[in-house]
Amino acid sequence: SYDKWSPELKQVYKVGVRFKNGNADETWQTLPYSFVRLIREKAPDIESISGSEGGGSLVKNDQQFFYDIDIVNADSSFFSSYPFTFIVGDIHKALHSPNTAIINRKTALKIFGTTQVEGKSISLGTDNKKVMITGVWDERLNPSHFHADVFSNLVPPTMEHWGNFSHVIYMKVKAGVDQQFAISKARRLFLDAKARWSLKDSKKVLKPGLLTEEESNKILTSDGAEFKMIFEQVGDVHLSSTFSGKSRAATLYVLSGLAVFLLAIACINFTNLTIAHAGKRATEIGVKKVLGIDKQGLVRQFLFETLMQTTVAFLVGLVLVELLLPYFNSTLGTAISLFGATNLGSIMWQVLLVFVLVTLSAGLYPAIYFSGFLPVKVLKGNFERSSKGIMVRKVLVITQFVITCTFIICFAIMYNQLNYMRNRDIGMNRDQVLSINLQTNKYNEMPADQFEQFRQRFKKIDGVAEVTRASLDPWTNNSSMGDASYKETEIMINDYFIDFDYFKTLGIKLKEGRDFTRARYNSDTTDNAILNEAAVKAFGIKDPIGKIYKRSGQSHTIIGVVKDFNDKGFEKEVKPMHFFINRNWTYYSNVLVRIKGDKPQESLAELETLWKTLEPGFPMRYKWVDESFAKNIKSYTQQGQLLSIFSIATLLIALLGLFALAAYNAKIRTREIAVRKVLGASTSGILKLLNKEFLGLVVIANGIAFISAYILMNKWLAGFAYRIDMPYLIFAGTALLSILLTVLTVSQQAYRAAIMNPVNALKYS
Repeated sequence: SYDKWSPELKQVYKVGVRFKNGNADETWQTLPYSFVRLIREKAPDIESISGSEGGGSLVKNDQQFFYDIDIVNADSSFFSSYPFTFIVGDIHKALHSPNTAIINRKTALKIFGTTQVEGKSISLGTDNKKVMITGVWDERLNPSHFHADVFSNLVPPTMEHWGNFSHVIYMKVKAGVDQQFAISKARRLFLDAKARWSLKDSKKVLKPGLLTEEESNKILTSDGAEFKMIFEQVGDVHLSSTFSGKSRAATLYVLSGLAVFLLAIACINFTNLTIAHAGKRATEIGVKKVLGIDKQGLVRQFLFETLMQTTVAFLVGLVLVELLLPYFNSTLGTAISLFGATNLGSIMWQVLLVFVLVTLSAGLYPAIYFSGFLPVKVLKGNFERSSKGIMVRKVLVITQFVITCTFIICFAIMYNQLNYMRNRDIGMNRDQVLSINLQTNKYNEMPADQFEQFRQRFKKIDGVAEVTRASLDPWTNNSSMGDASYKETEIMINDYFIDFDYFKTLGIKLKEGRDFTRARYNSDTTDNAILNEAAVKAFGIKDPIGKIYKRSGQSHTIIGVVKDFNDKGFEKEVKPMHFFINRNWTYYSNVLVRIKGDKPQESLAELETLWKTLEPGFPMRYKWVDESFAKNIKSYTQQGQLLSIFSIATLLIALLGLFALAAYNAKIRTREIAVRKVLGASTSGILKLLNKEFLGLVVIANGIAFISAYILMNKWLAGFAYRIDMPYLIFAGTALLSILLTVLTVSQQAYRAAIMNPVNALKYS
């Protein structure tokens, strides 16, 4: 339901750019604000277009601070594209007046305790920008892919600049207009403007009028880069991987697939259990047939019985869902509510559909099976069916074990990969490193001399080993990237603004050369830089120390090379990085503190006490770097937990079904077993006889499961740049486990049949 709550949103697109150049493959969801002005002026098929940018997370009301509010600065056209449901105020006047803001229902209740907040004031950001609230929208009715609690007026940049990609753009095509034609026109306008701007410093003269897409792309990709515009319908953004890089749809498909497989196994199990008790119903069916009940009547009877059982299971399931939802939400980090959901009606219709399908899937085959009994046979106690019926039951057993073994193999491989990610040397020591956020206080623009005093006060605290600062928090994905060149080689490189002792604080090892030192302050804070191994390799430099490369026209001398370290995740290889200290750069978002000893919480408490004296108006916001690392792989941990639950559930259900089928098999072969015993067969021989059939089915199931699990896991592992090799021992272990459990399950029933007195079985034959 994300961004699908209004038919108008089918006309709205999020606009972005994909840029590929050498080792870089980046998707940007921001564009120059100049594009907004251009479309408004020259694209009549576009009804509205808006630009927005992040506005921080700090809100102040009187003397109370709120640090977790998502603020978005947007222009007045935003609500023309997004028709939010306003419960207070007028959407048509939203953000039209300067210094105004719109907030959502949740935030209004959090700050004021009421939604009747029109005309009230709040302050935004560290500069205490005072705004008046003119409207409130209900976020429950308008789920969207972006996070926004407060919308404030955007002050559009006055300068025309096509190189500043800083605004999120939403574009709404007019109703009744060919949307692809309108998008094509917008794309052509953007590429034309960007191409002309890229040549602004050259002497090349372009023809007047609008360039074709081919002509614009030829200019923009003259250095071998690829430049492609993206127009994605907002209703598709939440689930797609176009902008986020991670597909939520894939997760939903996996969860849905697991649920379907679990239901399939449950239905198969129900079928096998029902058929296993056929002997108890055979006489009843025979008598009813003799009395004139036709086949259709019996089918309806057994389907109704299945319906009653499914209804009871459904009601119990609803109770279990409500009880288990807190665990599910804590595992996945969601806030799902069944009976409190706003779309409860839609959910119930879907559940009803599943209810009907499960009833038919579980009950139809047993109903047809029972209704086909011949009275002349069943009244004599012989209800054994044809070879066709036996084949169906074998297929059901194989299907159960294929699904079960596939789940077990997939879970084990995911568990191994997760362990690999947890234990792999990532090139830095993430333990007991504290990252203090500076984005909501005055210290984010601290000059170097002031930070040195700040650092010295921190280092006086017992347990504090190192203190530094950086423009990036480790394990975030928001580093800036740009062109860098060495001789004729051009690459894309990640920028890291750091301070002295950065590598020492994070335990990053120097491969060659030297670190930044205060003894060489002048050169180390202007021209000198340190590269990682990936950057040296991308440049193709053999002896990097002392070599000079360029970044954005500025020359840098390489004084050192650090070993590659992974601070972005395991999906992509480590990118080229360069590190430098810029004495004129003051915007550092994080202070990093390494704590030594075995009492980090005591050191943390002292740091918080000191912080209160430094910045009494802002509490210290921090996180541990190792926790950030764990959060980075959290989604894989969640997948592993869910798959483990599904694996255990499917295994138990499959064994229960096998147990039922073994009981059924022993029942229909009672006379055969008795005859064999009379003829001298041993108990062990009978156990082998009854196990042989089922072991063959399990072996076949394992063969199919091996193929399916290999295909699935090979594809899953291909998504990691750093991964384990395919662990074939897991396949063998799963086969042995399934065979062992099969032998134990079948033997339990087979043993009971084998020790029966043959006289009882043959008495009435």
